[in-house]
Amino acid sequence: MAALFGISAARAATTVQVPGNTIGSGDAAWSYLIVEGESYETKSNEDPLAGFARVDNTDTVKSFLDNPVLGSDTTASGNGALSTQTTFGQHIDKVTYSVQFSTPGTYYLYMRFTMFENGGNVDHYLNEDSFFVPPDFDKDPQTDWPLSDRGGYAEGCCDSAGYLHIQDGDVRVSRSGGGEEGQAYWEGNFHWNLLQSSQFLNPETQGEPSAHFKYEVTAEMVGKPMTWTVSYREGGTTIDLFLFSTSTNLMTEYKQEDLDLVLLGIEGDVTIQDPGNVVGTGADAWSYLILEGEDYDLKSGEAPEAGFARVDDTDAVMSFLGNPVLGSNTTASAKGALWTQTTFGQHIDKVTYNVRFARAGTYYLYMRFTMYENGGNVDHYLNEDSFFVPPDFGKDPKTDWPLSDRGGYAEGCCDSAGYLHIQDGDVRVSRSGGGEGGQAYWEGNFHWNLLQSSQFLNAETQGEPSAHFKYEVTGAMVGQPLTWMVSYREGGTTIDLFLFSTNPDLMTEHTQEELDALFINPVAAPSLAIARTGARLALSWPTAATGYVLESTGALPAPTWTAVADAIVVSGDRNTVAVDAAPGARYYRLKKP
Repeated sequence: MAALFGISAARAATTVQVPGNTIGSGDAAWSYLIVEGESYETKSNEDPLAGFARVDNTDTVKSFLDNPVLGSDTTASGNGALSTQTTFGQHIDKVTYSVQFSTPGTYYLYMRFTMFENGGNVDHYLNEDSFFVPPDFDKDPQTDWPLSDRGGYAEGCCDSAGYLHIQDGDVRVSRSGGGEEGQAYWEGNFHWNLLQSSQFLNPETQGEPSAHFKYEVTAEMVGKPMTWTVSYREGGTTIDLFLFSTSTNLMTEYKQEDLDLVLLGIEGDVTIQDPGNVVGTGADAWSYLILEGEDYDLKSGEAPEAGFARVDDTDAVMSFLGNPVLGSNTTASAKGALWTQTTFGQHIDKVTYNVRFARAGTYYLYMRFTMYENGGNVDHYLNEDSFFVPPDFGKDPKTDWPLSDRGGYAEGCCDSAGYLHIQDGDVRVSRSGGGEGGQAYWEGNFHWNLLQSSQFLNAETQGEPSAHFKYEVTGAMVGQPLTWMVSYREGGTTIDLFLFSTNPDLMTEHTQEELDALFINPVAAPSLAIARTGARLALSWPTAATGYVLESTGALPAPTWTAVADAIVVSGDRNTVAVDAAPGARYYRLKKP
């Protein structure tokens, strides 16, 4: 990481921008310089207990709430940060950094930070939320603003200009509240934001309010060390790093986890497709990515008992019928699932997954799931059978469908488009009934199905009905972090995993057992044994390996493989086929159609 960011191991050294510190290409490219909060060169207040201080991941410094200011498991870049330790003291301390740019441009200011309660008022974080930045390099934020010492006043309060207002989709949401909710969001958990001048500034005497701080790096300044100084005001804001970026819109163009990944290499909960996740060969090959239902990265609803929840095999969560939602004997992949726990609540919660594909293609959506009765009507599972999926990666299933918020409506009801209609041979059979028969089929027993848009959609106002959901992964998207979001509707459907597959016909080409064997309990391919007996060859394989066909070809790579027509003789636990040992080479294989 030191090589990537150009940060010397010595904290007091100049932070040098590497010429390759550029994201994107062409007109969309932007350059950046990361300055670690703890890597200041000088501190003006000689008292180490006053004003700013360096903290690291040793757990030795505690906050007002007795939380470690950076614990051993911190996500702070470099395992260090700039701590503000004095409750209030305007300009009592200043820290100065030495920076050197390699690329000219207008650089806008961002930071990655957390908040710690300082005891001033535990109902909010508005006594912890301000400091000062300078008007330019080699300037003092207290004395060198043209109009007053408030020109560089950066704060979290009080409207959307404040840095405690964190971007969430298209809006900035206030995160200034305290209590358990605020503490869970902050208190060592880092978030990104841009830095703007206070909305309270008087433009005639103090400077422009609500303006994104920016710094001009001219060609003459490139390659020269410059100073950049931050001045103290309140204790609580703890800065992992400052980011100088030529992009003005990082907070709207990137999600928090994307900035972590792109700039810090922090992957979080990212599901990465293995390039080897391919079934079949040649023209019949198809790629896939498995997304575990419980492996979501973000949950929008802050109440843990509402909307979606993770469940595991500990028997700790019980269904309406008193059944464990995943017991110790569950067949759920990885022993976890996405549980829908609220009887009904359209869009009350959303879960977001991070995915990264290794292969381009059109990926069709499937899931492995079970159903739990939620008490709405115990005669069937039609009160438990719906949720919403997005139109594309990086989209919201509630707001981003072109026609309406029903475009991503996936449901079990009512004709063969519903996911409670399970493929059985050549037909799809309704499994929506309740009672003992339905409970025996569902209630913790997992089944596969494709996911289609509701048959009730109006094509003119809501989108195409009964269409298999699919997502295009272009070459440019391969290897890039993508988000995929699911939105809530009814409780009962419990998802073991989502499957993205370039094969649109899995449910007709494979049985439930075959899909389980492919993805949940993969069985090793049987070995083919060959023995010579006079002028004959005996080819054999275990009888336990059912469904395999013996094929042969005269050359490799094979233009075609042909099924061997000789009879199979079963002897003990082996299938054996005897063939003539003809002149020339002959190759044999076992294939499961």
